[in-house]
Amino acid sequence: MSTDFENELRDLFREKAGEAPLARPSLPASAPKQVLRRGRLHQVGTVLGSAAVVVALIVGSVAGLTRILGEGGSDRDIGGGSEVFRRTVTVEAFTVGSPSDWYLVNRWPLSMLIAVEGSGGSSSACVAVPGGTVQECEDTPGAETSSPIPVPYGLPMLQLSNVDLGLGANACEGGLSPDAAVLYVAMDYERSIADGGAGLDPFPPGEPGIPPVGDGPCGPGRYAHFTVNGEPFFTWIGVGTGVSAEDREIVETSYEMMSAIPDWEPSPPNETTPAYVIAGGAYGPGDEWRLELRYQGDSLRLSLEDGPAPQVLVVDESAAPVAWSGADPIFGAVVEGATGVEFLAQEGTETFVALGGSPIPGTIVPVPPTIDAFDLDLFFIDPPGPNGELVGDVAVLGVDAETTPSAPPVGEPREEVVELSGVYEGATWRVAFTGRFDDQSACIEPLIDGDVFGQTCPEPVNSTLASGYPPHLESWSGTFFLRAGSVPIEVVEIRFVSDDDAIVPTDFLCEMGPSGWTGPDVKVCVQLLPTSGYGTIEYVDAAGNVVADEGMAWGTGTAEPEAPTPVNPVHGGTYWAVYPWVGAPGSREADDVSASLLQEFGIEASPGDLACDEGAAEALGTDAEQGIGVYFETEDEANAFAHQAGLLGHEADPAIARVTTYCLD
Repeated sequence: MSTDFENELRDLFREKAGEAPLARPSLPASAPKQVLRRGRLHQVGTVLGSAAVVVALIVGSVAGLTRILGEGGSDRDIGGGSEVFRRTVTVEAFTVGSPSDWYLVNRWPLSMLIAVEGSGGSSSACVAVPGGTVQECEDTPGAETSSPIPVPYGLPMLQLSNVDLGLGANACEGGLSPDAAVLYVAMDYERSIADGGAGLDPFPPGEPGIPPVGDGPCGPGRYAHFTVNGEPFFTWIGVGTGVSAEDREIVETSYEMMSAIPDWEPSPPNETTPAYVIAGGAYGPGDEWRLELRYQGDSLRLSLEDGPAPQVLVVDESAAPVAWSGADPIFGAVVEGATGVEFLAQEGTETFVALGGSPIPGTIVPVPPTIDAFDLDLFFIDPPGPNGELVGDVAVLGVDAETTPSAPPVGEPREEVVELSGVYEGATWRVAFTGRFDDQSACIEPLIDGDVFGQTCPEPVNSTLASGYPPHLESWSGTFFLRAGSVPIEVVEIRFVSDDDAIVPTDFLCEMGPSGWTGPDVKVCVQLLPTSGYGTIEYVDAAGNVVADEGMAWGTGTAEPEAPTPVNPVHGGTYWAVYPWVGAPGSREADDVSASLLQEFGIEASPGDLACDEGAAEALGTDAEQGIGVYFETEDEANAFAHQAGLLGHEADPAIARVTTYCLD
């Protein structure tokens, strides 16, 4: 890295530091916009420091995530058409700048899972550590218990490093390799429990410049201790013995130019796992966005985090040459080897006029080495000025690829309720799609010949109506077989291929979903089939590619598609789990479900403590003590089993959740 680039970087940091909201006297004394746009969570200082709070650490969570998140050191590898750019991003309480070939990880979603609260003035609460000893707690009115477990390395918020350490690595806890340089920012958990940060100055602490050299919870390095809106934090600048003078300068400058949002308050994150922060920006003062990358099953999940309902794009090798979201900024994935991408507004539209008719170039960013499983790069395009509906195409440069069809515009006006209707085999049908994803009120209501034919309001929608592939269409049997639900926006056709080569009359209809069916944006579809059959349902995109398929048999159809094979979970393992039953211990219904699974699928499954499956209770939205889980390696297998077993489309749908299993030692 040249000296000129270092100087430019330092100048940029100083410029951004001046723009950052360290003090905003011109703004009214109200909560910042990003806080108002998201649901509130009790202030973490209260959660961690009050005598009315029970805190426990889910000590196995990091280890359980390591296998799927990747871990280890990897040198920087820009490659392709990528160029190093100056990245300035707000991650929760802090705005930090760095070159784009450094790896910035948002670790706060995992920290918020680690800090588990139980509170109240009327009773105490005990939080069990999965796999650990169950605590006996008094449950007397007015009695409260505090049971902290020390966390010397804090609750990490962000981690910036010159080498790719992987999403599962905590540099403070795991130590540094000789070539690693790290800026680590964490909530000071032990100090919060002890004294709430008494005696600490707000950020930035002490004299300007980098903090002094010393020793601390992360080992040798430079430490600073301070508060943000009363919450105690510490930073650590750690450098290995072999770090170059250039990288040492960069990591120290990143700290020196870092700023804090003085009125920051914690809010529930949209995700539960750490993520690489690819890029960031702001729509206006206090209204930031950032682009994050994490795993989703065997695919990559890109999310535009700018509020409570982020835009999400899930990609794998089928995304080539380009897959993109019509959000602002536009983001997506492009085939490796592309030298550039650009947005071409459609002539005659407001977008074309607003952008002056010129192509808007994008920025290509390589996938970090530890999760680079596909021949893809990432990209984002940030058109100037505020934009509503973006109408146009994304073109790929430098490879033999045609301009792809435009993604359905996110800003497209939508109805609160979408109704699809028609006539099939002499019967009149109508399906209404109502509610919202963000408050779990999404519902599907079919009517056939004027009669309500049932209703489904699955919960949570993130593992039913709002998930990816295979799409989740609920089903009803009557004078014909009706399937209704949501599909990803790239699907333009749903077709049925019979296994016995019979000609099966089918029909389907799709429209963009209601205004509340967002995060991700989806279409809503209805598929109509005869009363019985067996074969394959195919979901097809605009290019004629089958992007997903699933085997189905219904009615008197006799050919049963091969059921996915479940796995035997191990202690600390992470899986996709299907829960056909949850409830109280001793339920006869649980015995019936276990017997059915054994008889129909040869699966031996019995009720177990739901608390031993970390993430299950949250996904199911239940306080039930027990559940029956069937575990799979991939989300697609879990979805396919739920459909195959006929478990979906009933009054009590089972949930499909990403869980880490404990209590199996």
